[in-house]
This record gives sequence, C-alpha cells and structure tokens, in this order.
Amino acid sequence: MSTPPPAANVTPTLDNVLEGIDKEYKTRIGNLSALQTNDYASLLRETEKLTVDFLQQVTKTPASGKQPSEIVERIRSRRSALSLTSDITTEVVGVCKQILAFGAAGLGLSLGFADKIRLLPLGLQKALVIGGIVYFELILVSLLVLCWYLLQAHFRYPFLHFQQIGNTWPWFYYATVSPDVPRWPVQFPSQVLRGASLYAQDLARFADRVVKETDHEELRLELQQYFLLLAFQGYVNQFSLRMTNLFFYGISGALVTLITLAIWAVSK
Repeated sequence: MSTPPPAANVTPTLDNVLEGIDKEYKTRIGNLSALQTNDYASLLRETEKLTVDFLQQVTKTPASGKQPSEIVERIRSRRSALSLTSDITTEVVGVCKQILAFGAAGLGLSLGFADKIRLLPLGLQKALVIGGIVYFELILVSLLVLCWYLLQAHFRYPFLHFQQIGNTWPWFYYATVSPDVPRWPVQFPSQVLRGASLYAQDLARFADRVVKETDHEELRLELQQYFLLLAFQGYVNQFSLRMTNLFFYGISGALVTLITLAIWAVSK
C-alpha cells in the first residue's frame, strides 16, 4: 500500500484565520469555570498561534507591495495621533472627590450645631433636612462612581492574556522585564541582589532581540502595537462613557429627589 503524500503547508488567509479563531472560541468556552481560576493563556494558545502565523505571513509579503520601512512610518504617523486618555473621566472623578470632601465637612458642622437646629424657623429646618437628604444621595452617587472607577482601573485587558500578540517587547515592560523582579519599596538584601541580577539578564536578552530584529519583525511589532493601542482606546472611551452615564443618572435622581421634597415641604 502506498503512503499518501504529506499535506502541503497551507498559506493562512484572513477568512481561514477568522473561522479558526471563532471555532476555537466555541470549543474553549465549554471549558471555562465560574468557580475556579481559568488559565486563559492555555485556553487561548491555539488562537494566538493562528494569529501569529497570519501576522507573520502578511508582514513577510505585504500585499501593497510597499517596503516594510514605508509601512512602519505610516503606522507610526497614525499611532502618534491616537488619544489614549479621557478628560471627562478626570473631571467626573474630581467632582466626586469634592462632593465627598464637602460632605465630610458638612457632617462635622451638622454634628457641632445639631442642638441649635431646633431653634431655627420651621421653614429653615425643612430646608436643612431636604438639603441633607439630597446631599446624602449625592455622596452615595459619588461613592458608587469612585468604586466603578476603581473597578475599571483594575480591569485586566484581554491582550494581557496573550504571550505573543499582546504587549510588544519594545514598548511595554510586561513583555521585556521579568515578572519576578521584586517591586516592594523596602527590600531585604537578597531581594536587592535578585532584582539587580534579573535586571542584567533582562538587559542582555533585550539587547540580543534588538540587534537581531529584522525589518519584517519591526513591521509586525509596529502593527501589533498600533492595534493594541486602538483596542485600549476603545476601552478607555467606553469606560469613560459608562461612568459619565452613571454619574449623570445619579445627579438626575438627586435633582428629582430635591424637586419632590421641595414640593412636599411647600404643600405642608
């Protein structure tokens, strides 16, 4: 019986890669656990391999016919125009901090003059009670927004689960510096020595990679980093939008409470 010839290497196409990644997702989703820690690096290993093979193929022979250096310059020009921060997030967080600060000061004053409130006119007493209720609601909104902000700050982005298509080694220490480096501000002598040794090793590996980097590898890294920043920009903008909506709805609810209590106080 004759032996069948070995299968030829098939050049990955975009449709094949997308289909393969989707198939991997449908296969691996059944292996997830809601009660135990999932090893996403293992679950995504085949997905990463499919993507790496495709990236190597498209950067080795660019379909546009341009040289890798030309494409790199174009990517760098576009990447430099990306906005990776949200000013509205800073403003909302700042307002919430001020609300909490004034709330703490107001609480101290109210405790100091609590025995004097009964001597005030009835209308002023009602106004103080309404103001206290509304401000307490604003404090709850501010605490909720700040908690939401902290959750976003500790969010683990999907590209952090990849070893080869996540953070690129020329741009992020995640992919260049050893994770075993001691980070505590106060260290034992053994930790100091360990950190220095790892620094020397990381430098040697980094220098070796830099001098061996080809034009095609540079193109792949620039392309990968460009898309990573685009994905990061999407998270930043969407996180900002959701937090702004949360703050807006909270402020709106406080205003409705204020109007409702004011109408009630006037009608009594």
